[in-house]
Amino acid sequence: MTTAIVTDSTTSLAEGVQERPEVRTVPLSFSFGPEETYTDKVELANAEFYEKLRESPAFPTTSQPSAGAFVEAYESLSAYDDVLVLTLSRKLSGTYDSAVTAAGMVDRPIEVVDMKTAEMGSGLILLEALRVIDEGGSFEEVRQAVDLAIRRCTILFAVGTLEYLQKSGRIGRAQRLLGTALDIRPVLSVENGEVVPFKRTRGRKRQMAAILEEARPAAEAGRTLAYGHVDAPEPLAELRESLRVEGRFVAEIGGVVGSHVGPGAYGVAYI
Repeated sequence: MTTAIVTDSTTSLAEGVQERPEVRTVPLSFSFGPEETYTDKVELANAEFYEKLRESPAFPTTSQPSAGAFVEAYESLSAYDDVLVLTLSRKLSGTYDSAVTAAGMVDRPIEVVDMKTAEMGSGLILLEALRVIDEGGSFEEVRQAVDLAIRRCTILFAVGTLEYLQKSGRIGRAQRLLGTALDIRPVLSVENGEVVPFKRTRGRKRQMAAILEEARPAAEAGRTLAYGHVDAPEPLAELRESLRVEGRFVAEIGGVVGSHVGPGAYGVAYI
């Protein structure tokens, strides 16, 4: 057999991907205080997570997987010739480092790639890898498709507040937007694996308009889109309707990334 893929739980999975025999997902975890720790996208339903995110007095924290968790995933794929590991941005998490450490603990070559994004963006990159696998492509061809998808990937997202990104330490260059005028609603992006300010807008309608202005040419050009949100189904539905593209999938963002961007966040990714 040829190529298998290992990714982490911050990768949004299109329908059917989780069930594929050549795919493994290694989960991160998140906590609401020292006594409440959950496995990302496994131990707490999204609706329960969103409720906790809004109501818990404890600010959520997140943890990367252990190297041992990656080793277990690698060893479960012994039937495959090659293993490609796709992780979220190393500027957002130590998950990449755990995957690399684990690669040195097994007696076979493992290649680890930083996708420089997360959730919808990661999900689209993963789909590109699987497309080449399904076409019978070699490991090198799978890797080339991933590299191209990483370079092409754009992710835009709206947040209601920068508080969560600031407190989690993942605010990146969007730090400069803190303390700005009342009702500033930033549109953020991920550039080279780091959260960056894309546009500073005032009010929800202008925030939506800014995303649409940037994403519409990609939609009209037929580029592959995916959507995601954190307890924000209504603005997400408005975004999809306005772009007139169904998208490869719609992700309800899980606990790890949701803890960083906060409730009400929504966005689109395309390659």
